[in-house]
Amino acid sequence: MAAIASVASALVVGVTALAAFLQIRHVRYANELSVYMRLFDRLDTPNTLEAFRSIDALAARIRTDPEFRRRMAYERAVPEFDAVASLLQFFEHLSTLVALGNMSERLVLAEYAENIVDTWDPLSEAVYLRRISFSPNTYAAYEHLAMRARDYIAKGELQRLYDGLRRDPRMASFTPPAEP
Repeated sequence: MAAIASVASALVVGVTALAAFLQIRHVRYANELSVYMRLFDRLDTPNTLEAFRSIDALAARIRTDPEFRRRMAYERAVPEFDAVASLLQFFEHLSTLVALGNMSERLVLAEYAENIVDTWDPLSEAVYLRRISFSPNTYAAYEHLAMRARDYIAKGELQRLYDGLRRDPRMASFTPPAEP
């Protein structure tokens, strides 16, 4: 009888421990989702949208204006870079959360891999110039996430995700309007 009671007690303890682990996991996912939503609400602000729109012009100016390149490398304050710097800082915070395991890399890459790469590519030179003024580690976490995003896309992970999504069969015969 004592053996049966011991087995039953062990079973109850095991089930209780499993329930506790599941509850901790659920709380972690809820916290992660809360952080994720707060971070990405920031992407919809007018300042952030303006920063995205200014990326190509900034990259072109860095390539063609030697004085601007010098300022980007050797002056800590470059007002024309402020909006994009804020966007880069956002990506750095996001990348740090991913690198530390506080946010799912899989979730971030599934949703934003293309955006991360599309932003990194034209801004990488700006990042390297700013590292001269600040630190060799300036935006290093973002660079890491951009390289992970590039690998994610190159290995076909993003396409496999899209290929696994259900599609409306009516869209197979969709014909877009003629270009103006």
